[in-house]
Amino acid sequence: MAAGDKLSSDGHNYTGEEIMAAGVQRWRELADRIATEAGFDLEDFAVVNAGRRRLVRVIVDADDGVTLDAAAEVSRRLSEAFDADEQAGDGMVGAAPYTLEVTSPGIGRPLTDRRHFRRATGRLITVTTTEDETLTARVLGVTDSGVDLLTGRHGTDPRHLSFAEIARAKVEVDFSGPSEAVTALLAADPRSAAFAARQSAIGTPDSTDEPEDER
Repeated sequence: MAAGDKLSSDGHNYTGEEIMAAGVQRWRELADRIATEAGFDLEDFAVVNAGRRRLVRVIVDADDGVTLDAAAEVSRRLSEAFDADEQAGDGMVGAAPYTLEVTSPGIGRPLTDRRHFRRATGRLITVTTTEDETLTARVLGVTDSGVDLLTGRHGTDPRHLSFAEIARAKVEVDFSGPSEAVTALLAADPRSAAFAARQSAIGTPDSTDEPEDER
């Protein structure tokens, strides 16, 4: 039996890779459950090697975003669950230390679900259509079938794209924010009015720090 392999109670000799894969899946399920209990969607879960350590990256999101305190609370609950799994002998990292990182989706995140576009309301995005057209636009709102955008030279031309027409989309860095004309259009639509009001009050989009838990 090779180092890292494990003989199960049913006599099957599991390889280190199989044990790791099972552990990743179990921790993903734990992360999904804890995120859901905290009122968030689990957007991504990944385990990557970082030298002698492993980085466990958990990305969560919600309609109202993720505050630093909320991310820290999710991180605390995940740490307790992962540590208990390790102590039970079922953990995926064994003796290797790990760093747990809980954060919200950042700039450049891909928009692949209806809820992603809804949460990007008011933000600047780049869209590539199935006809290979690329445009920069601002999300005015989301319908059952697609996305209402503001695009064009001045960012004030309305356009609707169905979800079926969108091949790829992602949030872009928006240093200057919307112009007064664009802000007025956002404020006039109930779906984006809250974003417009927030922009008028703070001037720049919110950001969320990333708490890290060293293990």
